[in-house]
Amino acid sequence: MVKFAMSEVDVRGVCVNVKNSQHPMRGMAYEGVPYISNAPVQAEYLITIGIGSPERFPRVHDRKMRGAPSHELADWREALVAVAAHEAKHIEQFRENKRRSEVACENFEAYMLRRYREEMI
Repeated sequence: MVKFAMSEVDVRGVCVNVKNSQHPMRGMAYEGVPYISNAPVQAEYLITIGIGSPERFPRVHDRKMRGAPSHELADWREALVAVAAHEAKHIEQFRENKRRSEVACENFEAYMLRRYREEMI
């Protein structure tokens, strides 16, 4: 699911850590790798993803940002795809020295979630 979510972004040199979370979902993309990370030494970037228990879904993901779509996440799998795509877009922004845009990441998240639903389910 993570590989699918990141398939349209250059993620060479990116380490992705996925773990359980008390929150329904969370993610963070790092421009570089923090010193205390367990990422391999060759990693250039780090993404951390936390996904909550199945009881936390379905849920509506609404960022309330102008231009950012809201969508319902049916289960933890969809949440994993959504967060992974969102954070991968941040890596693209870092790598290509693009403007940091949450709306662009939200739109890419929604796009990849649509693709996941069409192609994987």
